Amino acid sequence: MDVQLEFRFSFHTMKYQETIEFYRDILQFPVVKTWNRGFNDSGHLFQAASGLIVVLQSATMQIEPLKDAVLLIQVEDLDTYYSDLKKRGVSVVQEILKREWGHRDFKIVDPNGLVLGFYSEK
Repeated sequence: MDVQLEFRFSFHTMKYQETIEFYRDILQFPVVKTWNRGFNDSGHLFQAASGLIVVLQSATMQIEPLKDAVLLIQVEDLDTYYSDLKKRGVSVVQEILKREWGHRDFKIVDPNGLVLGFYSEK
């Protein structure tokens, strides 16, 4: 039997609505699932390339981004995605760079301070 495995990155945020709007409306990540079971028990699952980002509502816990950690997400057309995000007012913290191993990437920061890197092999 062939089992389909997946990767999920999950975090709690006190900036729940702002974070949902950022991932859904600004980054335009597809919403896979949502739930609202009452106070402090809501969440959104977003498709991010071949993985999922899980944003969980919290009244008491806020993400503390790791120093120098970057959540990397591959995109098909880096230049177009970069341009679209700039038009939507996203602040870029690292402009597009070409890496010696062939990837090109840029970085932004989400409302919680989490650094997101977008890259392409082209």
